[in-house]
Amino acid sequence: MQTFERLIGIIENYVEADEIKAEDNFRLDLGMSSFDTMCLVNDIQDTFGVELQAVDFVNYKTVGEMAEYLDTIC
Repeated sequence: MQTFERLIGIIENYVEADEIKAEDNFRLDLGMSSFDTMCLVNDIQDTFGVELQAVDFVNYKTVGEMAEYLDTIC
């Protein structure tokens, strides 16, 4: 399974969206709170076996940007 699809599978646990697209901004489009983001960080770390910080969601604001970043560190 591709990184993008795996990431969407995790995000779906936190948002109620009909469709999650690569250009969706975590906060603006998906409405994720700071608490949701912290939980998402933990789930991504567990799923991908990587080390993330909440600041990564400032640097990589969209689902697509985060998936590309994960591809570079996995």
